[in-house]
Amino acid sequence: MAGFNESNTVQRPVLDLLVAAGWKHIPGSQLDRHTEDVLIEVDLQTALARLNPAIAESPERAGELLTPLRSLMLSAREDGLVPTNQHFLEWLRGQKTRRFQGRDGFDPVELIDFQNPANNILVVSDEVTFGTPGHSCRFDLVLWVNGMPLVVVETKTRLDARITWLKAAHEIHAIYEPGWPEFFVPNAFSVATDGKDFHYGAVGQDIESWGVWGSTEEDILPAGWPRVKRSVELLLNPETVLSVIADFTAYELKGKHSGVPRLHKIVPRYPQVEAVRAIHARALHGTKKQGLIHHTQGSGKTLAMLFAAVKLVNEPKLKNPSIILIADRIQLVTQMYRQFLRAGMPSLEAPETAAELRRILSEDRRGIIFTTVHKFKNAGVLNARENIIVLVDEAHRTQEGQLGKFLRAAFPNARFFGFTGTPIANEDRNTYELFGDPDDPNHAMNTYDSDRSIADGTTVPMHVSPRLVDFHIRKADLDKAFDELAAEEGLTEEEQEYVAAKATDTRTFFANPERVRKVCADIIEHFYSTIDPLGMKAQIVAYDRGLCVAYYQELTRQLQSRAQDGATPDTAAVVMSVQPKDPADWQAFRLTDDKEETILNRFRQLGDPLKFIVVTSKLGTGFDAPIEGVMYLDKPMKLHTLYQAITRTNRNWKNPTTGQEKHYGLIVDYIGLGDGFARAMSPANPEHARKDIETDTLLEQFEIEIANVLDRFAGIDRNSSGFESLQAAHDRIPDDKAMERFAAQYGMLQGIWEAAYPDLRLEAHRADYKWLSKVYASVMPADDTRDLLWHRLGAKTLELVHGHIGEVTVNDTGVDVDIADEGTIKRLIEAGVIDPDEGSGDTLVTTAGEVIDNIATRLRKRLEGDNGAHPAYRTLAERLERLRERQLAKAHDSVDFLRDLLDLARDLASAEKAEDDSGAVGLDLLPDPNVGALTQIFEEYKPEGVPVIVGKVVADIDAIVKEVRWDGWNNTKEGDKAVRIAIRKVLARYGLPPSGELFGRAYAYVSENY
Repeated sequence: MAGFNESNTVQRPVLDLLVAAGWKHIPGSQLDRHTEDVLIEVDLQTALARLNPAIAESPERAGELLTPLRSLMLSAREDGLVPTNQHFLEWLRGQKTRRFQGRDGFDPVELIDFQNPANNILVVSDEVTFGTPGHSCRFDLVLWVNGMPLVVVETKTRLDARITWLKAAHEIHAIYEPGWPEFFVPNAFSVATDGKDFHYGAVGQDIESWGVWGSTEEDILPAGWPRVKRSVELLLNPETVLSVIADFTAYELKGKHSGVPRLHKIVPRYPQVEAVRAIHARALHGTKKQGLIHHTQGSGKTLAMLFAAVKLVNEPKLKNPSIILIADRIQLVTQMYRQFLRAGMPSLEAPETAAELRRILSEDRRGIIFTTVHKFKNAGVLNARENIIVLVDEAHRTQEGQLGKFLRAAFPNARFFGFTGTPIANEDRNTYELFGDPDDPNHAMNTYDSDRSIADGTTVPMHVSPRLVDFHIRKADLDKAFDELAAEEGLTEEEQEYVAAKATDTRTFFANPERVRKVCADIIEHFYSTIDPLGMKAQIVAYDRGLCVAYYQELTRQLQSRAQDGATPDTAAVVMSVQPKDPADWQAFRLTDDKEETILNRFRQLGDPLKFIVVTSKLGTGFDAPIEGVMYLDKPMKLHTLYQAITRTNRNWKNPTTGQEKHYGLIVDYIGLGDGFARAMSPANPEHARKDIETDTLLEQFEIEIANVLDRFAGIDRNSSGFESLQAAHDRIPDDKAMERFAAQYGMLQGIWEAAYPDLRLEAHRADYKWLSKVYASVMPADDTRDLLWHRLGAKTLELVHGHIGEVTVNDTGVDVDIADEGTIKRLIEAGVIDPDEGSGDTLVTTAGEVIDNIATRLRKRLEGDNGAHPAYRTLAERLERLRERQLAKAHDSVDFLRDLLDLARDLASAEKAEDDSGAVGLDLLPDPNVGALTQIFEEYKPEGVPVIVGKVVADIDAIVKEVRWDGWNNTKEGDKAVRIAIRKVLARYGLPPSGELFGRAYAYVSENY
């Protein structure tokens, strides 16, 4: 009886799925081809005659095409596989013409019928041999379309945990492609599967970036055959394979880690395909004219826009449309434009000025146009065609304001589609309402959230490491010094209050030189102990531009002093906006777009000594640097702005020298944002109501009021900006009573304008309102004395404040957590970790280090006692050692660290009590602490109404995890994946969700305690 093997456990089941999807099975040995032939030429000739009238007219003309196709495939060894694959794609897409013998002119050549997939010869073969005697290989499965091998599938056994899809992908990428490149010239993509995981990639694509396939409309399936089966059904059906070739393939010339550019082939991720299909269908819809694509940061929104633009511009039903791509920053537009150019897309325009944009649109230009939203200000109606489609990147940023209204007014009949990773829904703005359709699920046509992205491996999780920056002000001494200054300068009480308020605002404490020095020292210490050894780099987000300069100067000083024996120090760079009127010492940081791009490219390169980028508001969106492993956050931020910033760290990255992979992006928080991170990560509520303002009534009132005010200035030329015009206006406000009346009228106009803005009906009154604002500013008395006072005393006062700030300390709260929470204190007392009689006042304070020392001392006594060899104490000792390792490694999350520490303390107290009461017998009766902790997690986080026996679930997880784990498993990606799969299998068996908070809590516990 035959046993289980690769063929009957993986290869044959995949083959059966492919046959069911519409591929005809012909064993490799029975194909009508020689083993050294790439093509099944008889099938290709049949298809050519079917698809090309010129060849149908004279079938021998097919031979005129076979010769250049054979030559192209043979050129792969000399010209490179990826460039040759790109050239062959032009043939596949029908972009080539041929002047056949006996015919006048050139005829288009069609190799594939993309409109009717069933009209092609679709074959799947197993055990396909290719090569010459002495140099041949055998592919497990090949998908042929019209005799061309478009997909290669390599399978591995499900029976040996040591042989995974990675081995299959390695054989394709590192053995087959370089060894037999001719066979991969027509290749659309390749697939590797071991029956548990399914990954696909393009020719030349690094294995670590091979993708997974699924559906955003289905639950996230755990790794295993059900997910592989679904991936085969969704990706490897003829329609999708041909769609990848026709609509979702691009090429990009870009530098790798060395900076030397090479051609990369890009194939899509499944959310990109779903988004483009949704946009395409909506663009052809009779009545609906908008839609929202919500894809998490770092998941490839720009590529989705590229694919959507190409799909739409080539859609015959849209009758030669104009596709306008909008971003809100010049750099984003430039980035998108270059990506399109590198991908070889035709008909591109990128107007540099608003006038050029208007000229292009007035000429009714078709194709793809890149621009920023700012160029549409006061543009009026530019084009009323219905086949204009506007794709807006980062749709949450400027589209709710007046710029967005100008854009929509410019194209009154266009269709608008927004792409965002951070939709906003609050009283002032609602991205769902602006771009979404209420008939779409959650108001979005397609949603790819961070949970799914992390599960797919598209992005990595983010961890937060809180820091406590502590200092105290010597208030009595400061008050005394300030009183002396006030007396010396003869300040009034009002002036004293003004100077004191200016000197003690938030920025003063951020700018304290001692704080800057200590935070920079902590950044450098943390970076070189945890981030730099992995080859990754750091971004620092400072409070404002002035602090950017201060941080750069201090970092540079410390980096130079850190360099030893004349070695070249690592460096930092500032990326911020600088204007000519800004301080002189900022001007060195004023960058052209090209210089900024040079800096960012250096930052992206492994081995370049530029290790730190310092910003305050730049690079919040559109900046992609996978090598960024940590963000040092020293600026108060919240909600979508915070989310955009921290997701700069969530890109996958692998050190090409060591092979070390980024497991997570780290945020080191010097602000103490706490649950602000959770709020930032929480999805917005599409139903959140915006403020309801009756703008019609307000505008009517505005028009009445502005007419009344302008009556005062009748006869004055409001288009003149000269002295005479301004003086004439002053003459109409002759006394204090007139001044009060004018101020009241202007105040009402200003209030209505701000309330009704950005309604475009205000534009008709903008010039008059602006003129009145200038008159108001010129006649109202200005108090310059305060500004002069601060100019005279500001520096001296700040020096006083900084001089009376005591020692600044920066503590890693993952190690030295200041504990002052009432509930935590209570649990620590109950666990016997701290003495309730110690401390002073109402707050007890201790540190995580002190807690560990306390536990260690108590545990050491028990281990040295009569029952020290008991498993209960050995388990507790192992847990303590793991916590010590976390302490030394700078724990990533102080809250989880503290929770685990409390669990250990509680279990030690239980063990001590059991031994004291009943000796070894009492210890024997203690429950397995891991099982008990897992039970508590499941009781707390299992979905309501789900009837499961928690004890059984926990027992199964405990057993299966112990079976699949090994020492050091959580330091490897494969070990991590194996344990995740094991937990998800148990959850699925009991009808529990295989993702979400329950899974996350259970996995986190297992990761730390098994």
